Amino acid sequence: MRGSSMSALKLAAYAIDCADPRRLAEFYGRLLGWQIDEEESGDRWVELADPAGGAPLAFQLDPDHRPSTWPDREVPQMAHLDVRVDTLDEGHERAIGAGAVQLPQPPDQLDASFRVYVDPEGHPFCMCAAQ
Repeated sequence: MRGSSMSALKLAAYAIDCADPRRLAEFYGRLLGWQIDEEESGDRWVELADPAGGAPLAFQLDPDHRPSTWPDREVPQMAHLDVRVDTLDEGHERAIGAGAVQLPQPPDQLDASFRVYVDPEGHPFCMCAAQ
């Protein structure tokens, strides 16, 4: 947008719908090493503050939330997080230790540099090896 008079945009938050915002925020806090921002959080919305100053990861109450059935498309994933780690083994230990469940690796990607997990509410995410 070179030469445009429009102001720059900044991502305010990445929000994930879920049945229990506090529980899911605590899971991702363990996984990422981030802290809950209590000043920005309540019963229906809980934010994790990015210690590097980036946009927070937020969890929003959706009482009708249904877990994704990925890779089956009955309840598709709408988005997913990719978390970069030094090694897949380190990422695996971190994910399992935080309470994630590893999903089977897609058959066409057995040698891929990522592994797929689901969080406690069924949202898929990937642990990706640093390139």
